[in-house]
Amino acid sequence: MTDNFTFLNEHLILPIFFGAAILVLVFIWKEWSQSGKYHLAIKVLLAFLAIFSLILIALKPAIPGNINSNKVVLLTDGFEDFQLDSLKKAHKGIKQLEYDLGQLISEEISSAENVFILGHGLKKYDLWQLDEVPVKFLAGNPPEGIVKLNYEQENFVGDNLVLKGLYSNPKSGNRLILQNPAGTGLDSLVFNAEEKQPFLLSAELKVEGRYLFSLLEKDSLGEMLTSDPVPVKVAEKEHLQILIINSFPTFETRYLKNFLSEAGHRVTVRSQITTGRYKYEYFNTDRSPLGNLTENNLESFDLLIIDAASLRSLPGNQISAIENSVRENGLGVFIQADDGFFKSPGISDLDFERITTSDVSLEPWPGIKLSVHPYTLKDDFGMQAIHATNNMIWSGYKRNGSGRMGTSVFTNTYQLLLDGHSRAYKQLWSQVVEHISRKENTAAEWESNQLIAYKDEPFNFRLRTVLDSVALKNQDGNTIPLMQDVDFPTLLKGTTWPKQSGWKSLQADTSGIFEYYVSEESHWRVLTAFNTLEDNRRYFNRPEIAGQGSRPSEPINPLWFFGLFLICMGGLWLEPKL
Repeated sequence: MTDNFTFLNEHLILPIFFGAAILVLVFIWKEWSQSGKYHLAIKVLLAFLAIFSLILIALKPAIPGNINSNKVVLLTDGFEDFQLDSLKKAHKGIKQLEYDLGQLISEEISSAENVFILGHGLKKYDLWQLDEVPVKFLAGNPPEGIVKLNYEQENFVGDNLVLKGLYSNPKSGNRLILQNPAGTGLDSLVFNAEEKQPFLLSAELKVEGRYLFSLLEKDSLGEMLTSDPVPVKVAEKEHLQILIINSFPTFETRYLKNFLSEAGHRVTVRSQITTGRYKYEYFNTDRSPLGNLTENNLESFDLLIIDAASLRSLPGNQISAIENSVRENGLGVFIQADDGFFKSPGISDLDFERITTSDVSLEPWPGIKLSVHPYTLKDDFGMQAIHATNNMIWSGYKRNGSGRMGTSVFTNTYQLLLDGHSRAYKQLWSQVVEHISRKENTAAEWESNQLIAYKDEPFNFRLRTVLDSVALKNQDGNTIPLMQDVDFPTLLKGTTWPKQSGWKSLQADTSGIFEYYVSEESHWRVLTAFNTLEDNRRYFNRPEIAGQGSRPSEPINPLWFFGLFLICMGGLWLEPKL
């Protein structure tokens, strides 16, 4: 049919017209011998109109509807009333729908000519449904509160729990408080009148276990405004076998060996006294002469800390032994840099950039200055940062086969202890040791990029394993399917939908247990709203998708045709009586 007139039951046109033609012919044959020509013409006309009205009732004719009737406005959390009112004024007859998270979008949206989304937008896991839909995202005002948060959920005893984030439009005088599971305040800050205020709160983790800290906001009178959970897992530190080699005894080594031994690590120190003569020290380990460095005597060590001068003086066979131990056996090597090392890093494959800075402050300790060489590690391929600020890397490493080789530009870190910053010193070196030392060859490594999990929403995780097959179940015993990555066969991806809040677990048959915390819907609402807003902005920042290009057809009211039918039938009834 034409663009201006259509039938909703087009598939019935032929049989209906065929049947109507037969009725008209039968009527004409019946009346031919009983009526005069004048009366016959009137009867045929009335019969034709009556049958035609029945045809229209059956075929349901329709005409194009209102130009805005194929436009939809989808309301999500955080929409502004004035935006909705403006849209209704600009597009009379626009359809209004509300977003139901986790549900498939309606046919009205998928077939709409234009869809306007108001508010913070759809959840990230629902956006795929709008891949081919012409959408205009009209974001609401950004939420006020904690809009960014970052911290390590998995830690070790002795580490600092460090919460970093950004608060949007804080109220001056309000306080942000980090509490332990017993409700004791560990750290806090008072907001000022800044439009966006970064925050950093920290607390020392002393005992292994699974804990639920809290991040509270209170007003100036001490009334609690919000309370959100901060789940943390704390494990005992593994006691490592560490070898320290120095070209001569230094204050840096003196304080470092004391810290490592007090932390329970088994430390062997070799310091050169004169050519060919060495002084050995042993902490928490048996005395055992080291001799030349070979793969065999390096095999028992998890970490080698060696200064650049000692590394340069080693013969080629010992350097090869270190390289092979790193590549094949997973040995970690940390090189204590000097001025010559930055120009010729030797076997480390590390690159540097010269700067003019002589000291730096790190985020966990903003009031403490650390002395540095006038260099930073270049952020090239394979570089993994340990300590970095403002895109400048102060310590880091690169992988080499099974092991890691790294360094830092810090100098005289023992000065932290002399200045009374023992906590910062311990945390600094703990992070270096943990990142670079040998890693156990576990059957599986679990990870998730989701900081917050909610019940009845997808929680995505990844499992790295060398096993050929893995049977994975949740805490209820239900099997969770895994998908293998195309490019990395040892990487498996999965999604689970937790049904209750609290600590939950995933267990693979031979790959250990992964524990995560599921929050209530009322927790971290501002942070979640901000992330949803950013996800939608990125998603809809795409080339414009053409609309359907047509208006929906609106059926003509069948009472009009039924009325015509009654008039015609009444005429046929009255005609013989006239």
